[in-house]
Amino acid sequence: MSLSCRQQRQLRLIGAGLCRSDPRVGAMFSIFGRLYPDQGMPDWEQVAAQGRLPRTAAWIVAVLTTVAVSISVLLGTAVAMVTARRRARVER
Repeated sequence: MSLSCRQQRQLRLIGAGLCRSDPRVGAMFSIFGRLYPDQGMPDWEQVAAQGRLPRTAAWIVAVLTTVAVSISVLLGTAVAMVTARRRARVER
């Protein structure tokens, strides 16, 4: 499993905090690492890929922008039509 530098740093900080809170935890981590050096993580323990979040957020922003532009065009058209009608009435 490959982790980003940020995720690796967070794991190191969590591990260091655990070792400080209970000195036996460090020994248990090292024993576990020696017992299962090449063991892969079970599927149920793996974190879901977070690559979809930026795509989803970008899609939502694009949709909201499109809706906002459409609403502003419709409102602008409606205001222009009302203004044109009022001008036509005044000129009569």
